[in-house]
Amino acid sequence: MEKEEEILKAEAVAESQITIEGETNPDIEAQVAEVKSAGYVKMYDTKTGELSLCNRNVLRHHLEKKRPDGSFVFTTVKPKFAPKRGKLKCMLHTDSPDRETYNLMGLPVCMKSNLTSPYQVIRHMQKRHKVEYATIKEEEARRERERTREEREADRAIQKAILEAAAKSQEAPLYVKEPKKK
Repeated sequence: MEKEEEILKAEAVAESQITIEGETNPDIEAQVAEVKSAGYVKMYDTKTGELSLCNRNVLRHHLEKKRPDGSFVFTTVKPKFAPKRGKLKCMLHTDSPDRETYNLMGLPVCMKSNLTSPYQVIRHMQKRHKVEYATIKEEEARRERERTREEREADRAIQKAILEAAAKSQEAPLYVKEPKKK
């Protein structure tokens, strides 16, 4: 299919129109009666199948983009395959096991639930929830420091008990010497 045909057959997306009152109301000075755009159409990545919206004014430019292997990046024809979707959820999702803690911290809820890998979850947090991710990491570091402090106190208590037991064993012999044979 030629690019011209693709442009003509592109599926349009509804958009809102801006209209300013003025001619019907003499108290308001009107400068613009209506704002129209060229419109938006759907286009799809040829390899991933991901949907994008594109303004008709730049559609030709996007349809002419090519990958290093020479294949086109976008098409207006819906692919026969669906984009790959995962099942992992954002850390801020309502189903998160830490959601109660995040609520107490005042962190927002995110409904993203189709991430494909743990790495994508981290990248999603770093890109979409920068401040929230930093807050969670700070809290985890504080908990780790707190846990380490508790562990040190437990280690000191164990060392003290060992030293006390050793001191008592010095007072009472651990074994009885056999009498010398004559």
